[in-house]
Amino acid sequence: MRKRLMKSGLILMLMLIILASAGYSLSWEAKRHRNLGYKYYEQGEYKEAAKELEKAIEMGDTGARTTIWLQNCYREIRKTTKLITEDSLKETIAQNPDDLQAHWQLAFLYKKAGYTGMMADEFREVVRINPGITEAHYQLGVYYESIDNPEEAIKEYEKTLEIEPNYSKKGKVQGALFTLHYNQGVNYYNKREFSEARENFQKALKLKPEAKEVKELLEKTNEILGVTKPKPVVTTGKAKDLIDQGDKYYNFGQYDAAIQEFQKAVETEPRSLDAHLYLAYAYEKQGEKEKAIGEYQKITEIDPNHLDAHYQLGIYYDSVGKKEEAIKEYEKVLSLKPSKEKLEKISPVLYTFYYNQGKSYYQKKKYREAKEQFQKALKVKPGDFHATEMLSTVKMLLEEQGRE
Repeated sequence: MRKRLMKSGLILMLMLIILASAGYSLSWEAKRHRNLGYKYYEQGEYKEAAKELEKAIEMGDTGARTTIWLQNCYREIRKTTKLITEDSLKETIAQNPDDLQAHWQLAFLYKKAGYTGMMADEFREVVRINPGITEAHYQLGVYYESIDNPEEAIKEYEKTLEIEPNYSKKGKVQGALFTLHYNQGVNYYNKREFSEARENFQKALKLKPEAKEVKELLEKTNEILGVTKPKPVVTTGKAKDLIDQGDKYYNFGQYDAAIQEFQKAVETEPRSLDAHLYLAYAYEKQGEKEKAIGEYQKITEIDPNHLDAHYQLGIYYDSVGKKEEAIKEYEKVLSLKPSKEKLEKISPVLYTFYYNQGKSYYQKKKYREAKEQFQKALKVKPGDFHATEMLSTVKMLLEEQGRE
């Protein structure tokens, strides 16, 4: 028992140190309730912990950690609490319509009984009282999906991952979103509403890039809309011979001769990705960076999804101080599932840009724009403490302004 208390004390002390360094602009009273909540939780007194955490939230502590701990309390209460009757919960809610715990328990009571409509009503009350309860949004997503309301299901599932990017049921949520977007795409396609179909197919592919059937439908949709560009050609014949000859010069460091051969290859076959790519590499070796960039740009015109060309453009723009252009290229690279090496290089750049943009908007009191930037920062660096706290702060400010 003594060891357990010592361990709990150490954990509590560590939490207090972390929270003290986070720079919360909370009242002393809010911090006191939050810390008491953590203490009760470690002692297994979940009901008392929930009461203290609810008070902390009422006093302005909308941080992600406090919300998640409160969720954990509710889960533990459901495991340990004896049978609670529907009437007793309704009586509690009648006395206090904003009793989050009562709505939460009643929702799961209805779920267990199979009353899904009433269950959904209670979960809607839960997110009305505290929009940051991840599990409530997830349960609503499942409900809307079950009654064939894909638009609302998508909204709730996306909200789930927005609040908690590393949610324990992330795989299920992403799988559900893929199916919903795919089915929506097919429905729109059959109704000949091709712009909406294209949007949903694109979202489905972001979730599952290897989905062959979705790729084929997206290609057909693009053709109908007239947005498909001619595909890059496979380099054969004279163009290939010129590239092979240029490659030999390149390998021996004879870059001027290599450039001449690659230029001839481009003239022979202007849509050859290989010819443009080799020419760009040779220009770089000669220190002709601007010409190399021109070739990378031509490659992205031929193939908008050419990962290496976008990556090289991002590096170049970053090196010359064109941050916004660099971010656009890196965002494209990110969407194309880059290698671990490339991802490690671009992620810090993206995170720093998004976070600094968020701080800039925050200082200008443009809270909605700040929120979008902090959300982007968390997608690049999930769980980051600073971005999470700033996101919680701007959300609270938006709620106070009645804008969210």
